Amino acid sequence: MPTDAGYVPVRVGIDFGTSSTVAVVVVPGREPRPLLFDGSPLLPSAVCVDPTGRILTGRDALHVAAAHPEAFEPHPKQRVDEGTLLLAGADFEVSRLFAAVLQRVLGEAAHLTGHPGGPMETVVTCPAAWAGARRAVLLAAAPAGTRLVDEPVAAAHYFTDIAGAQIPDGGTAVIYDLGAGTFDAAVVRRTGDGFATVAARGLPDCGGLDIDAAIVAHLAAAGFDPQAWGRLEAPTTVAERRARQQLWDNVRAAKEMLSRATTTLIHVPLVDAEAPLGREELDRLIAPILDRTVAAVREVLETAGVRATDLSAIFLAGGSSRMPAVATTLHRAFGILPVTVDQPELAVAEGSLRSVPAPDAIAVAVAPPPPVLAAAPATARSVKLRRAGWAAAAAGGVAALAVALAQLPVFGGEGSSAAPTTTPSTVASPSPTASPSPTYPPGIDPCLLGTWKITMNRVYGLIDDVRVLYTGGAGTLVTYRADGTSFTDYNKMQPRTTRYRNADWSDVSRGTASGRYFVKDGEIIDEVTKTNAVGTLRRNGKVNASGPLTYFPEPTKYQCSGNNLHTYSPHGNYSNQMVRVA
Repeated sequence: MPTDAGYVPVRVGIDFGTSSTVAVVVVPGREPRPLLFDGSPLLPSAVCVDPTGRILTGRDALHVAAAHPEAFEPHPKQRVDEGTLLLAGADFEVSRLFAAVLQRVLGEAAHLTGHPGGPMETVVTCPAAWAGARRAVLLAAAPAGTRLVDEPVAAAHYFTDIAGAQIPDGGTAVIYDLGAGTFDAAVVRRTGDGFATVAARGLPDCGGLDIDAAIVAHLAAAGFDPQAWGRLEAPTTVAERRARQQLWDNVRAAKEMLSRATTTLIHVPLVDAEAPLGREELDRLIAPILDRTVAAVREVLETAGVRATDLSAIFLAGGSSRMPAVATTLHRAFGILPVTVDQPELAVAEGSLRSVPAPDAIAVAVAPPPPVLAAAPATARSVKLRRAGWAAAAAGGVAALAVALAQLPVFGGEGSSAAPTTTPSTVASPSPTASPSPTYPPGIDPCLLGTWKITMNRVYGLIDDVRVLYTGGAGTLVTYRADGTSFTDYNKMQPRTTRYRNADWSDVSRGTASGRYFVKDGEIIDEVTKTNAVGTLRRNGKVNASGPLTYFPEPTKYQCSGNNLHTYSPHGNYSNQMVRVA
């Protein structure tokens, strides 16, 4: 909801990792602090769909996965290119799984700060090598207005702004980020008060999990009872799956202990034995993995045209980088003693907030999205008609637009699992407040004036009482005039589509709508006064429902910058991307 002018929001920096997600929250006037999830700063990035259709995250997901492995995805970030995943017999958009994790973080932040539903500024990090399509998936899952920051840039800010490392202007450093699931090497260059990524290289199969796998492979050769070990390697019952998970948990705990001690024991379930492991033995097991990371560092240095002797520093980030063998290996390879910190897993999350200047004050802050609602495993038979829009009391001038886009015949529910899709160029600042000028009366934002064409609409609808995300809708035209009237033309609208329970659904509207609008507190308030628009819903190409569009008041938040306009429901029910055409 809107906030008073001059309010500085809570800030949340999120490092969404392959295996674990870490977040840091900053309340104005206080020092940054890590969020805790079930007592730990590490939130497992795993997701699992429970029997009721809810998307569970973190340790809850790990717990339910033992009984429902078909509903479990341990590393959703690695599936970023796959579009949808089949979990528990239903298709889930990858961005929806991302959103479940991010919303868990924001929920914990709201609880910690005592601002449930209050304004937050969100910064999320991503690999420097991720291109536009992958970034779009992440942004689609994040709250509107989220800013993306490259992970190596965030880490560099942490080491220089917080850890006290020195890099001169124009100087370069290597970010060595060894996480649980992946390894990333990057060369960053200091540019005044900021950093730029010069070159980056990622290894998707070279992280803490791969080190754990090397230890498990070592145990497999220890001569345990073949039948018992086979049950650990290929479990078929819930008890055996839990034993396998316990084995991997024990291996990880032993690996972490060997960062502080020279020897330890690993309990092997089912076999019921204690296997000894020493640090020197561990160093030999992980040497091939660390050698690959060194090769990746050499590659990014060559790509960046930087000699190792010219580097200002090598910074170690990621929880797995605290292993003593990491610093030793890098020192031997490059002749530079790496810079380490006590909690390298927090470096990227905390540095993300340092890389984005905190606002002195904002006039409007966007509330975080409501909880994720999963698609329940129900058969799609018919669609309940519920026209939704935002006429009379809609706040923000996008009434006619939002009307067209929020009126999907199957629209319903209050929550959203995915935030509006945005692009890096349109998420750099909070929603602007309308600024009256001598030329325009109060309630008119000059940036909105003109005709806009929708390039992407996302809206949730109901199919058998299950919320399903529809996307598309390009071609709808929305016009805002200086006299406070609005006009929406659906006649060139492309269908919004979704895939649900082995059926293809599409929705399209035809006709026009006109009304009045005004802008207040960063929202568009619109009242539709006349319309002949009709919506038609099809299932597998056949008409399932059709009828006139009706419009219900709902304020619409917006971000207007040049020839780009982004509008979205405060409740996360819909979002629109538009470009100016006249």
